[in-house]
Amino acid sequence: MYRLIALTLLLLTAACQPTPEDFFRAGDRLEEEARHKRVSRTFEAFIASPNYRNSRDYWRGAAIEQYNPAESYVEILLEEQRGRLYINGQIAMDFPVCSGSIDGHETPKGTFRISEKKSEHRSSLYGSFVDAQGNVVKSKVHSSDRKPAGTRFEGTLMPYWMRFNGAIGMHTGVILREGVSHGCVRVPEEACSILFDKLAVGSKVIVK
Repeated sequence: MYRLIALTLLLLTAACQPTPEDFFRAGDRLEEEARHKRVSRTFEAFIASPNYRNSRDYWRGAAIEQYNPAESYVEILLEEQRGRLYINGQIAMDFPVCSGSIDGHETPKGTFRISEKKSEHRSSLYGSFVDAQGNVVKSKVHSSDRKPAGTRFEGTLMPYWMRFNGAIGMHTGVILREGVSHGCVRVPEEACSILFDKLAVGSKVIVK
């Protein structure tokens, strides 16, 4: 009897122990709460935070409610791995980005213009080899790589695509706090959808 009670208590204790997934979910929840708390803070206070460089938080100002593509542009800050949307001369949004890596896939600095917008776009260079049923046979390949028999190349999906420099553009993607892309500027989905809505073909993109 005592052994049964002890075993039951042991099982209950184990069940109450947080798993790694619990920690990740808690982190996501706390990050989301922190993001909303920053709405009322000034932009100066937001960028002065010690965690600004590595933060995944957004900042939104009153200008986010305005709409004027002719007077809207984006700055990409490579060192900080942040982006800023300007509308009518005001900072409307500050958001995390993931730019090109330093091994030959850097995101070039300069002033450019958006030349193409597509809500759904696939890369013509990077993606996966898939079989006739669409199953991935080999991922993270270049379109010029040798294909396994019976496969075809399928480019990586790049939602909210905004081309601004040859094959380089802004699009939704995985955000790491360092440059690891093939040159494009990855933006979180929420922020990228706002950029796609507020910018137009011809809008300026400054990378510095």
